[in-house]
Amino acid sequence: MKRMGAMLLLVGAISACTTQKKQEDLSMLGKLYHNTTAKYNGYFNADELLAGSIVQLDDQHHDNYTQLLPMYEYIAADNPQAVAPDLDKAIEKVTVVAQLHRRSHWTDDCYLLLGKAQFLKKDYESAEETLRFMTDEYKPSKEKARKESGTKTKKGSGRTSSRASSGRTGNARPSKKEVAKSKKQQEKERKQYNRELKKKKKKSSSSKGKKPSTPKPGENTETPAATNPVTTPADTPEEAVPTTISLGNSGSEAIESDPDSYFLKHRPAYQEGLLWLAKTYVERDNPDAAMRILGQLERDPKTFKDIGREAAGVMAYSYIQQKKYSEALPYLDKAIDEANRPTKARFSYIKAQLHQKLGQNEAAYQAFEEVLKYTDNYEMEFSAKLSLAQNAWRTGKGTGEEAKQNLEKMLRDPKNAEYKDQIYYALAEIAFEQNNREEGRNDLLLVIENTSGNRALEAEVYYRLAKMAFEDESFVEAKSYFDNTLDRMNSTDERYDEVRRYSTNLTEIAENLTVIIEKDSLLRIAQLSDDEKLALAGKVKKERDDARLKAAQEKAAQQTTAGNKGGAPALVKSDFFAYNDKALKRGIREFQRKWGDRPLKDDWRRSNQNTIADAASPGAETQPEAVPIDPENLSEYLGDFPKTNQEIEEFKIQIREAMFNLGSLYRDRMKNYPKSVDVLEELNSRFPESNYELDSWYLLYLDHTDLNNSARAKEYYDKIVQKYPTTNYAKLLQDPDFAAKFMSEEQQRSRRYDQIYQSFKSGNFQDAYDQGQQAVAQLFGKHPLKAKYALLMAMCTGNLKGKDAYVEDLQKVVALYPDTDEQRKAKEILRMLGGAGAKLPGQAAEEESGYSYNPSELHYIIIVFKQEVNLNDVKFTVSDYNEKYHSLEKLRISNIYMGEKQETPVLVLRRFKNAEESMRYYEGVRKNAKDFLDAGKYKFDVLPVSQNNYRTIITTRNIDAYKEFFERNY
Repeated sequence: MKRMGAMLLLVGAISACTTQKKQEDLSMLGKLYHNTTAKYNGYFNADELLAGSIVQLDDQHHDNYTQLLPMYEYIAADNPQAVAPDLDKAIEKVTVVAQLHRRSHWTDDCYLLLGKAQFLKKDYESAEETLRFMTDEYKPSKEKARKESGTKTKKGSGRTSSRASSGRTGNARPSKKEVAKSKKQQEKERKQYNRELKKKKKKSSSSKGKKPSTPKPGENTETPAATNPVTTPADTPEEAVPTTISLGNSGSEAIESDPDSYFLKHRPAYQEGLLWLAKTYVERDNPDAAMRILGQLERDPKTFKDIGREAAGVMAYSYIQQKKYSEALPYLDKAIDEANRPTKARFSYIKAQLHQKLGQNEAAYQAFEEVLKYTDNYEMEFSAKLSLAQNAWRTGKGTGEEAKQNLEKMLRDPKNAEYKDQIYYALAEIAFEQNNREEGRNDLLLVIENTSGNRALEAEVYYRLAKMAFEDESFVEAKSYFDNTLDRMNSTDERYDEVRRYSTNLTEIAENLTVIIEKDSLLRIAQLSDDEKLALAGKVKKERDDARLKAAQEKAAQQTTAGNKGGAPALVKSDFFAYNDKALKRGIREFQRKWGDRPLKDDWRRSNQNTIADAASPGAETQPEAVPIDPENLSEYLGDFPKTNQEIEEFKIQIREAMFNLGSLYRDRMKNYPKSVDVLEELNSRFPESNYELDSWYLLYLDHTDLNNSARAKEYYDKIVQKYPTTNYAKLLQDPDFAAKFMSEEQQRSRRYDQIYQSFKSGNFQDAYDQGQQAVAQLFGKHPLKAKYALLMAMCTGNLKGKDAYVEDLQKVVALYPDTDEQRKAKEILRMLGGAGAKLPGQAAEEESGYSYNPSELHYIIIVFKQEVNLNDVKFTVSDYNEKYHSLEKLRISNIYMGEKQETPVLVLRRFKNAEESMRYYEGVRKNAKDFLDAGKYKFDVLPVSQNNYRTIITTRNIDAYKEFFERNY
């Protein structure tokens, strides 16, 4: 009997462990097994990995208190790839649980966790698909129907029970006919929904400024449900919300959501799934869909308390992302009321910043006081105190001088030593608000001198200094500041593209200004007499010697001998300010900030500063000591100044070119017509009748026309027509129809160039060369086709006369056509000819137009090595990196050799769905370089490439041309 009982128990246990049973067939023991195994074998570990990833992302983010803080640090983190390995493991675990324990209570939680992991990886498209499926598949109405179906099946008997169990319940598949009907109905509902959505959008766009009405709880707010939960992106309209979300009093979708009722029961993950779906919609720039979900969660009385609390925060986050700050504040207050202390502190700080943006200084002051009440973070507390000091005088609680005194008191507190940069930034802001621009600039420079390594703050300071320098038209300085900003600013910052644009546009302007300044300085030195040059060189030498002597004295003071005969302990570095050059500079700036730019002399505070010393030695002036200089070594001290008339003339040519370029750039890039006029008029004044005269006159005519200075415009009109009557400029000014005729002629010239180029590609090099010479003879001035013909004819020469002639003609292209695409192409060809196995032009006439930018096409990653490497070693390293950061993408690695002699080793990673995914890999390599190939050991380029462009590279064997294309387009 005992044996029989044991056998029955064993059979029951084995039966319970079956994973593919229908839910209604599971025994109590079976349910217990699946629920316990699902939770503790897979879900628990995955949840721990997810929680750890969120902590890592939070730690990775560094708050910039000069900008609006992000509500969620894990979203603002710059490098999600750092936690990708853990998230991939979590995804694998919950995927296995969902497959093996489909009928457990934890399946919905697994799908939720999968969506969260994809969200944290910033794969928002996949996260949306997963969460949409989860909220559709596990909505209360379906869960209720499944339970009722299971109950009916158990109550039935005989043939009825058998028929019911073979029907469509649990995991049973629907018939093909039902699936087709379901899909047809889904498509119909989706199209209807999108039509209604477009009508709403059209209506809302026609009533700008009006706040959208919120549906009342009693209204029907349901949207058509998608019966097929997982859809491909192509089949999914961007604006569609595919789940029926009705949590209120609408009947079938209401769920038993009193938190107390789940004290000893598993709580459904449906509502949390809706919350994360709303977050995903916010990140995918679909706020309308997010607001519908959040609004219904907010209105439903049965929403879980923790979900409702977080929904208020997400609502505020959505409004902030839309820059609707006043609408965000009520939801932020609600989120603060029910949050824990750290979250209260963070949200209160954001609330204060929103009030500041809205000009509500009193409310901002109160919010910063709330921050001090909640926060345990000293950095946040310190920043709040700084903001309180600034806001005190804005709200009438003190004067600007009192605010400064409070901040200066904070400067003297040793506890704030590492926060001096932030204090100086706060002082700068007060100075700017008091319209004291120079004091503000000095304070910003003090921030840089006292930096604590806070790159976010440094980016802010350099950005403000750059904008100030740009406003002052100090473009060389502005270029330097913008470059520093770009180096420190997070690429996710909304100003990043603006800064990059400034930096790019100022590059050529700064270069030309530098040429003018440097060459002018060297020309002035060249004009000095020999004695004056020697005296100037002696002065420079003395300054250098004094600097070296001072440095040696400081070093000696720091390295005083360790023990005077009695073995006294070594002296530590002196803290005396006069021995610290950095401290001296800082002191000078602090003095200037407080007292202005006063001369360094005794009794500087007195109004009557006549002293006995002044009376005793009127007009006394210290002369620099005469230091013997070898006339042959003058350039060592005075720079490479011109020494012959030919060198002087070459300097002047460079200055003329730079001035003309600068005038053109001020007009074309900056739209700064007054600066363009100043430079071009100075060009004509310093170098009359130069080869730039006609072009500069035409630009000056255009500048004065744009400045509504008709008299000066007429002056240049007359000059062009009288002195250059046969030029195209004169014809353009006199004949209004000439522009249209000219454009028609230009089109003909372009077509002719295309025909000659086709002749070259066909191998008719002599014919292409002869036609090119005839075409060039008909071009005027600095016609853009001249550079194209010069490069084309150089390539013809290479095929007709060989490499030496080819190199010579390419060098002419480089010299005659600066700052053109043809010059850059010629330089690249020359570089290749200098290397191994460069091709002749007829063999590789592929230009950049051979590549096309198609971001939706399949992409690869190619890793191009610039040296001979062991491909097996690098493949293992890259494979390990992929396993760590991209384990779920199943990337395949192959290797090939490129180049004329197959000398360039290349790894090819296949494949990525589109350009965005390949660029995500590219950015991950940049941010996680320590886990990728050793840059000190290997020299390589990582390049995303579309499938068609990859084929072009294989055909042309020219990676360098593609690299330039990539840098311009990706």
